[in-house]
Amino acid sequence: MAVPSSPPINSPPNPSDPSTRILRIGTRASALALAQVSIFTNLLSITSPSIRTSTHSTATQAGDMDKSTNLHTLAQSGKSLWTHDLEASLLRGELDCIVHSLKDVPTKVEAGCKVVSVGKRARGGDVLILRQQSQSQDGKEQAHGVKNNKEQGGVKGLAALPSGAVVGTSSIRRTAMLHRSYPHLVIKDVRGNLPTRLRKLDDPANGFDALILAGAGVERLGLEDRIDSWLEAKEGMLRAVGQGAVGLEFKEGDDWVEGLLARIVRSKVEWECRAERSLLRTLEGGCSVPLGCETEWEEPDEGGDEVKEGKKEYEGELDNRGRGLLVMRAMVVSLDGKECVQGERKRIVGSDDDAEEAGWEMARELVEKGADKILEKITLNRDMIQRQDNA
Repeated sequence: MAVPSSPPINSPPNPSDPSTRILRIGTRASALALAQVSIFTNLLSITSPSIRTSTHSTATQAGDMDKSTNLHTLAQSGKSLWTHDLEASLLRGELDCIVHSLKDVPTKVEAGCKVVSVGKRARGGDVLILRQQSQSQDGKEQAHGVKNNKEQGGVKGLAALPSGAVVGTSSIRRTAMLHRSYPHLVIKDVRGNLPTRLRKLDDPANGFDALILAGAGVERLGLEDRIDSWLEAKEGMLRAVGQGAVGLEFKEGDDWVEGLLARIVRSKVEWECRAERSLLRTLEGGCSVPLGCETEWEEPDEGGDEVKEGKKEYEGELDNRGRGLLVMRAMVVSLDGKECVQGERKRIVGSDDDAEEAGWEMARELVEKGADKILEKITLNRDMIQRQDNA
């Protein structure tokens, strides 16, 4: 296992002797962020067992310390909410790499930085979590509008929530999709890290009946028992770009770090994430754009021999390399849920360039169907985003 160490954050590396260099890992200070660092260091312990690491956690100024301003207003500052402060330390040479939830990383990172996804991708969808029923002093369950769906004959999901149920989320993507498919629900903004949001949910004084959260984060913190149901595309809920993947950011030109990461980058995970990020970047979308997408791999009906031949080259490797048929689905929804553009494309992908082009082609299809009109309205009417946050 990679051996942790704790030198000062500004201790300089010794590039002339890589064997003595300590990999300085930056991350946010939340329990989820630190769990993702563990995923990364566990991978390193397999591929580079002699590497020593040190972890340097910090609360980001915009995303973590400002608890009152809604995320979409913060996003308009022009700084990335969860990455800006860490990137500054990286560029100053105080860190060697940063561990992120890839969905939180802007598609346009700071100049001089690069981002890759590492390891396997967790299940990328959102989950519905219900408020735990509290008990009164005489042991009887206190009345509340929503009961645990697991106790209602197995009926689960958003459709099982009664009219007027209050669902918490800080995501404009989830808000728009909820307005589109579940107009009977009330959407309320909720801030904080995952444990904080769960505490807010379970406190009756806050008025929440349920939360929607990224399922990967819930699982990484060992809170699977709180999941009522996974929200799939058939329920009108598509995940965020990069959701479920762990991202690693490092400085361009740092061959030592890039060499370490090359051993734990799974090509197909990297390609699907590249395609998704290319889609979002082409649409010029950020966290204030209601765009959902999903990607998966299929065996092609035609040209199969060429794809299989590509796989043989890497047979037996830890990585899942080789060309494949990437299926990509995406959806852009207006803030009020009344307008929606959807698309699906399939493309053989066997390189980073193929993946980038797959995302660009998906964006072009959405624009041809009218997504640009939806996004233009959002760009021109930021006040509407503010009202959505306070709904």
